[in-house]
Amino acid sequence: MNRKLVSFVILCTLLLVPTIVFAEGTGVGYGSITPGRLLTFAAGVIGLSSAVVAGIALARQASRFSTGQWPVLSIVLSLFCVLLSVFHLYVTPSGFGTGKGRAGAIIAIVIGLIGLVLGGMAWTRSLRNK
Repeated sequence: MNRKLVSFVILCTLLLVPTIVFAEGTGVGYGSITPGRLLTFAAGVIGLSSAVVAGIALARQASRFSTGQWPVLSIVLSLFCVLLSVFHLYVTPSGFGTGKGRAGAIIAIVIGLIGLVLGGMAWTRSLRNK
């Protein structure tokens, strides 16, 4: 049941994010949601979910989260987060404070790297336990 739910959430994220990102922004002001900010927010949520899954896999000694594909799922999600954020930084020409989401992309890269390290630790521990 949980695998289906996680797969459904990932599929919805991958289908929904491009639709929202390419929507036209109405104006850049303090607190307004622009497509760049929304993209980096989605990347941050993906990176945070990978860190949470890896943290649960590390916290449990002998459960289904610590073995199997959960650590690998965390690594894949964090790689997707980092690649999406790096691509956004590469494509965005303007600086900070313009509503393009450059600061959010940098934060999402850091969160994705934390998830990648935690996922790698969980994966090596799951291989050692076999």
